[in-house]
Amino acid sequence: MAKQIYNAIAIDLGGTKTAAAIVNSRGEQMSEKIKAPTPAKIGGEAILDTIASLVEQKRSILGKDPDVIGIGAAGSIDAERGIVVNSSGTITGWIGTDIVSGLRERLEWASEVPIKVQNDADAHAVGESWKGAGKDARSMLMVAVGTGIGCAYCLDGKVVRGAHHVNGEIGTARIPFNDDMPQIIDGDLPGMLEQNTAGPAMVEFYRRLGGCEAENPERGQKVMELAADGDEIALRVTAALGRRLGEVLSWQVMMLDPEVIVLGGGVPKPKSAWWQAMNERLVELLPEYMQSKVVLRRAKLKNNAAFLGAARDAFRLAGIKTK
Repeated sequence: MAKQIYNAIAIDLGGTKTAAAIVNSRGEQMSEKIKAPTPAKIGGEAILDTIASLVEQKRSILGKDPDVIGIGAAGSIDAERGIVVNSSGTITGWIGTDIVSGLRERLEWASEVPIKVQNDADAHAVGESWKGAGKDARSMLMVAVGTGIGCAYCLDGKVVRGAHHVNGEIGTARIPFNDDMPQIIDGDLPGMLEQNTAGPAMVEFYRRLGGCEAENPERGQKVMELAADGDEIALRVTAALGRRLGEVLSWQVMMLDPEVIVLGGGVPKPKSAWWQAMNERLVELLPEYMQSKVVLRRAKLKNNAAFLGAARDAFRLAGIKTK
């Protein structure tokens, strides 16, 4: 007898856009994703309206009620209750939003459908651990580097969560760096890690150091492209910020001892100056006996990882086995 296949409607909610897709219990994405702008400056109620609209569209494509709904959302999420407990401020009126109750109010047919909400970086990590770059590892540290920086630690395919729902929010840690690069300062304190290491920092520091005005890059990926083309200032900036992340990763390796580290978000390829500098600094700071044991991989699932991770944990909530 063939094993029954179950379906989830999975949501990936970010500060700029919200996307939805159908994922089955075998880890297969069964539909093209659909997107809508996230009304981040309007507030939580408007965002819940957007999520509900996308869910309804996918339900119509599915032709029946989904077995579960899984959501990966920006912000610090109480994953047991589905409530936003903290947010960076990118989304107005987000803190305190009860996503599960809000969706049930908007989707009458979903009153008994299991709904699982978690942080979007956690959802990415579960997806990569299930079907991506970490699928053969018992323990995996997922690090996402883009506009911000976040991470999640997976053990046996499950995210290890903290007591206050901020486990992995390393982007907000205030870390001083002893190098020759500019740094964002917040009064008497060093700026947050993501302010001094993520994509916008690449653009800011490239400009501060006199980078080519004609290029006028607006995104960190453009600075990486300039570095690949041999721009000396871009090379200096990307390598320096890679070293900064490598330093932070060395602490995490000694604290968590992951079997594999998976890097996702907008990170460049392993042959880039950024990756090589990050790897060199990471290894340099580790004890000698650990230097050969670090396994670094680039994420495989790209933007689809959050769908798979959100779906898998929703299936788990419902007691549905995944393959």
